[in-house]
Amino acid sequence: MAGAPVGAWDNSTRGLDSASALEFAKSLRVSANLTGSCHAVAIYQASQAIYDVFNKVVVLYEGREIYFGPCNKARDYFVDMGWDYPPRQTVGDFLTSVTNPQERKAREGMENKVPRTPDEFESYWKKSPHYQRLKEEIAEYCEEYPVGGEAERSFGETKRLRQAKHVRPKSPYVISIPMQVRLCVKRAYQRIWNDKPSTLTTVIGRIVMSLIIGSIYFGTPNASAGFQSKGAALFFAVLMNALISITEINSLYDQRPIIEKQASYAFVHPFTEALGGIVSDIPVKFVAAVVFNIIFYFLAGLVSNATPYISLIMSY
Repeated sequence: MAGAPVGAWDNSTRGLDSASALEFAKSLRVSANLTGSCHAVAIYQASQAIYDVFNKVVVLYEGREIYFGPCNKARDYFVDMGWDYPPRQTVGDFLTSVTNPQERKAREGMENKVPRTPDEFESYWKKSPHYQRLKEEIAEYCEEYPVGGEAERSFGETKRLRQAKHVRPKSPYVISIPMQVRLCVKRAYQRIWNDKPSTLTTVIGRIVMSLIIGSIYFGTPNASAGFQSKGAALFFAVLMNALISITEINSLYDQRPIIEKQASYAFVHPFTEALGGIVSDIPVKFVAAVVFNIIFYFLAGLVSNATPYISLIMSY
């Protein structure tokens, strides 16, 4: 969705079954093929099917790079180093077992020749022809795509073409502020629609509170004896309408990680999400306030005709 040329995925398949994890890896493969993007993925206990989806694999041993190259050559590299490849073991598990002294096993006759420490693995890797081939590939890439070259300018132009009007060329955002607000408002209404029980509970709760509090002041005399009761009724009416916003605090905290992540991806500004939430809440708050105020107003025995208000307006 962000259109990023490089993606880093840290154990994104956690909690997924093997079939779903494979589908996730295949979706990254399709994305790389269609958009030319690059995805670096860290997966624990990757199946052989997932391993075969990728082009290259990097093996780290206590922070040291001991292999980085084609996936189909990684197994032979460590087997030629002197390690035993057990039958019916996936290549991914074999590569991780090489970095574990309790799991790896040297082939017969290679016990005293294979590297043991991370430094020895790194030294072996840098002396191997695979490492020299990797350096040649890096040099060829840097020569073909130099920093500040035509490819970088073309990438910037492509990003500029994707941007909407009234967006600064140097802005990381693709859509303008009004478009972001409209998008956030639409998404806020979708959240309300998909969470109808919460909205209905709020409205029904306001009706119940208006009936309970209004019944306390029911039958209050319209005289000096009921002056304090009338004032208290008005106070409760203002207070209950103000305290209704407290129920939104938990939802705001729940949305904060999502908003921070979307802001880091340059999807929307955080303030547009807040503005969209305010705009979408206006109809809901209006309905809840009207329902509460109408029931409470007449149940508390406040003025039921417009004569005082008309006299006040005409006096001004």
